[in-house]
Amino acid sequence: MKRAAVAGLALLTLSLALGAGPADAGGTRSADAREDLTWVGAGPVRKVYDTSGETPSRYLNDHAVIKGPDGTWHMYGITGEEAPPGQAPDSSGEDTFAHATAPSLKGPWTTREPVLTVDPDYGEDHLWAPHVIEHEGTYYMFYSGGGGDRDATINLATSKDLSHWTRIPSGPLFRDGWVARDPFVTRVGDHWVMYYTATATPEGGSHIVAYRTSEDLVHWSERGTAFTDTTAKENSAPVTESPFVVHRGDWWYLFTGPRGDGYVGTDVFRSKDPTRFDLDGYAGHLPAHAPEIVQDGENWWATHSGWFQDGLHLAPLHWRSTPPLWQGPQNPSSVRGADGRLQVFAREAEGPGLRRRVQTTPNGGWGPWEKFGDTLATVPTSARNADGALELFAVEDDGTLLHRRTSPGGDWGPWRALGGRAGAAPTVVKAADGRLEMFGIAPGGAQLTHRRQLSPGGDWGPEERFGGPAASPPTAAADAEGRLHVFFVERGGARVSHRNQSAPGGSWGDWREFGGPAGGRPVVAANADGRLEVFLLGPYGDKIANRHQTAPGGDWSAWSDFGTFAGGAPAVTRNADGRLEVFAVGPGNDYLSHRWQTAPSGGWSTWETFGGPAQCAPTPVTEADGRITVLAMEPEGAGLSSRTQTAPSSGWADWQRFSAEPVGGTACASAS
Repeated sequence: MKRAAVAGLALLTLSLALGAGPADAGGTRSADAREDLTWVGAGPVRKVYDTSGETPSRYLNDHAVIKGPDGTWHMYGITGEEAPPGQAPDSSGEDTFAHATAPSLKGPWTTREPVLTVDPDYGEDHLWAPHVIEHEGTYYMFYSGGGGDRDATINLATSKDLSHWTRIPSGPLFRDGWVARDPFVTRVGDHWVMYYTATATPEGGSHIVAYRTSEDLVHWSERGTAFTDTTAKENSAPVTESPFVVHRGDWWYLFTGPRGDGYVGTDVFRSKDPTRFDLDGYAGHLPAHAPEIVQDGENWWATHSGWFQDGLHLAPLHWRSTPPLWQGPQNPSSVRGADGRLQVFAREAEGPGLRRRVQTTPNGGWGPWEKFGDTLATVPTSARNADGALELFAVEDDGTLLHRRTSPGGDWGPWRALGGRAGAAPTVVKAADGRLEMFGIAPGGAQLTHRRQLSPGGDWGPEERFGGPAASPPTAAADAEGRLHVFFVERGGARVSHRNQSAPGGSWGDWREFGGPAGGRPVVAANADGRLEVFLLGPYGDKIANRHQTAPGGDWSAWSDFGTFAGGAPAVTRNADGRLEVFAVGPGNDYLSHRWQTAPSGGWSTWETFGGPAQCAPTPVTEADGRITVLAMEPEGAGLSSRTQTAPSSGWADWQRFSAEPVGGTACASAS
């Protein structure tokens, strides 16, 4: 039986000799024939196996799934005791492989006895990242065994029944680099190829996806480099993880992370050469950590687990003719109308479509949910025109950009195509002359785009290229002098770039490096004194950093550690008294936290727990009387909750159920 992830797929014969680990020089083939490409995304992510209720409460991390000859699914994975909220577990204690079985990938999953325990006599000090294949009636489990100061051995155990496993007597297969780990094995032509993550040298250096070849699954060639990760710094603790390679049609697809969602994101890169992947081959994104890509009959699935995920999750994998869309930056989104009433917009729980809910009176209760567009695939962004009219912007699944505007009386007109294709709902800000300016991302992040109104409140001008390629939609804001500033994460996530106008309404300067690496789009807000402040999630989600202008319209400070382990880019709002307040969702969605300025444009409080659990970073909105209301989507889009200040710039009332109906899906800010 072929391993389910690649069952039925034709294998491409390599155009180069694999056996000796070829040199890394030479061009890649990831950018060939850009027409008729297939992209990768995912549907809603649902938990199918909950390990948090066991005693002791435990997590699953990197894992493998395989279907046995009787149709039973087997899952093997890293496991350990859960840490307190907001803390990372001690991975050195990951010394057994969990085992569970189910009649279907959707469950129900039954916990079985662990299949392996760390063996110091074999040179092991932990057990990480199992990967299982079947060949000629024998099951092969490749895994990381550590051993010494460098976690750098790849080991092998075999089984005939998927329950009893024996390490091969010859010892570890090989040792490589500073953190050799996360092996994945597949058949390419007449060779087995193992992909795994390592560092460029045994002493450290850049993080890479390496590969080796074998004819017997035991003896492996010298290594080559299939992918170099520019996001992870040399010798950094955040590492490149969990490579998984699938062959489909004429292309090979490399899934690797964590990228784009802090701890949980996985990017996909395509190439016609299974030994060469690069950033130009970007092919999609999954909001998942260490996914296994599984084909079961006609259906494709992506699994998801990790330190903070409380078990095993599952999402349908989508092979798409168009790139997946970025969501956010907030889900749901909200805007206040000219009459002072708030309006909230959320995606349907499943599939395309948008819902709206409107306050019955300013600062008051809420009316029922109503449909607000049947074809939209993103939460809308909004802006207010010079004449006070509101305008919304959203994108259909194929990338068609739509907008909708209120009339002078406040009623909404129809959705209309704005022209062009977009990869996300755009960022729209008001320029010094009153015209709106739009900054967007093209499908797949191929470029950034810019357009502006021909006159304040008027029609939109043509779209122009503005920069890129990009790994995130842009963020924009006006400084105290009225100059616009734009920030975005470059493809690969290694660098954040910044560009600003030379004068209000003036020409644009060159792009300049602003920071990085990044695990999510930058977030920008204006202090009470007009100084801009930027907040940036780290590539592993292990911290948020901030940087601010040293004077209104002036230069920028150095980056500072803003603290907290976060499950996505934060949300920022300004209180009625001018103080900024930042909200973040914890890793694994267990809690929300917040931190606020102690005085307008001043220092910051410590982080405090704010509520939760929540699916995404919350959405702060300002009521007509100046109080802030925070909207939080519940895990897996089960509903919405809200919390409102008791008075402007004051304390907080208790959480209330805002919507018992499932809304919003499970997508946050990343592409999906």
